[in-house]
Amino acid sequence: MTPLELLGLMSVAHNDVAPPAPGSLVIRVRDLGAVARPAPAVAYDPDVDTGEYEQLLETLFTRGAVFPAPPGLVFRTLDTLRAWMEQNYVGLAEGLAFVSGRCEARVHVRPASYTMTSDEIEAAKLEAIDAIRTLRHGAVATVTLGEPTPPVLVSVAFLLKASEWSTFSDSVLEQEQRYTELRFEQTGPWIPHDFVRLDLGV
Repeated sequence: MTPLELLGLMSVAHNDVAPPAPGSLVIRVRDLGAVARPAPAVAYDPDVDTGEYEQLLETLFTRGAVFPAPPGLVFRTLDTLRAWMEQNYVGLAEGLAFVSGRCEARVHVRPASYTMTSDEIEAAKLEAIDAIRTLRHGAVATVTLGEPTPPVLVSVAFLLKASEWSTFSDSVLEQEQRYTELRFEQTGPWIPHDFVRLDLGV
């Protein structure tokens, strides 16, 4: 039996979801579809595999809401994957409903000048935190993306309604105009990786 790498889950209530690439398949359990592909023969290496994994998920994302699996998640058999879906059906369905119609934006804030003194950098950090606090009002949820690597002062993921992407982008621009000593980089829209967690109990 071929081990399967799970890419993500989608709704298949009203239509059949075509696999995103040759060799991949969709495993249906009620109105959930798990998109999977044969697991690579070698251990998952994020530096090598993330690009293809992300590309396949992005293809799915163009078709509707995606509840992404962490890269490299492998089930030993199709039956094991189907049993996991059945056991966790309620949580998976609720998770998919939570991300439906929503996307992720990431905002990275840097100082406008890289010649700031340490005191100026600390002041810029406080301004960046204040700007992020303002941007949070337009988001469904937010996650701080770990300890930033200089010169980045703060990096935050925002879960947004897809219909409010332009409004949020305008708000980011307003913050950059307000805080002239800062530069804001907004990326996305992304699949909401930072706002989903899978229960891997079987």
